[in-house]
Amino acid sequence: MLLFDTIKLNKEYWIKKIPGLRWGVPNPLNVFSTDQKKYSEALTTFNFSGVFKTTQAGRHEQTQRCLKEKIDQLNDPPLILDIGASDGSTSLDLINLVKGAFKKYYITDYNINCSYLHDKGYTFFFKTGEECFLVATKKFVFFPAGKRLFNALFKRKLERIKNSAKTELLFINKDLQELQKTDAGIAVMQYNIFEPWIKEKVNIVIVGNLLNRAYFTDAQIETAIGNCVNALTETGLLVIIRNVAEKNGTETEKSAIYQKNTGTGSLQKIQEINTGIEIDNLLLSFRF
Repeated sequence: MLLFDTIKLNKEYWIKKIPGLRWGVPNPLNVFSTDQKKYSEALTTFNFSGVFKTTQAGRHEQTQRCLKEKIDQLNDPPLILDIGASDGSTSLDLINLVKGAFKKYYITDYNINCSYLHDKGYTFFFKTGEECFLVATKKFVFFPAGKRLFNALFKRKLERIKNSAKTELLFINKDLQELQKTDAGIAVMQYNIFEPWIKEKVNIVIVGNLLNRAYFTDAQIETAIGNCVNALTETGLLVIIRNVAEKNGTETEKSAIYQKNTGTGSLQKIQEINTGIEIDNLLLSFRF
């Protein structure tokens, strides 16, 4: 099992050799592509402490339409905090949908960059602190799931290149990077949902495909909910989204929108999509 968790086929290469191939992973080297679709697909191979950077435009379409209705009803342009936004593709969707009708849009993720190094046909990707978390070639992709096997393959190589200059790679949608240059209302920054939000209070907090039991315990999720609630204004909205994979290969967008009620010290659910989310009980029972 560790063999297959550590070494995977680079599907972009092998699909040309074996048409209809079902195994393998997207080509991580496409993070260097100017094609945004290839770039976002490549990011899905990046795994940080068990959390994948799964991202794709259009994944939150139903929720964003509902959210636009809420934004249109506000007297003033809102401040929005998007947590766990990955490369910001879905954030860009909402920005375009509301046509810039916001005062400030914070696009955040805990892992917004890494560094990399090309060496003799291998590309090594490193977390902050120089830990190698992925190695890619045009044929294969290697993960440190099996430490012993990974070290047997790369320990000497990593030792040889450890002092070599590395290049930073920003995990942000290319179109969003360009838009940010001309729109001072957009801020892309690192943020950990398990830490307090220290900037200004916001009107809307969006958390997409992050708070779920596949990643975290209930206690951890409750800590994150508390930080989200504390980041909101008195009547702010908390939006939780979960795209659920189906057996036929499609996915269902499930979400719920909650309003902060300072009077009762609780969250009130005001809307849900496709039967809502699995952690609904944690949100409705949360008190502040």
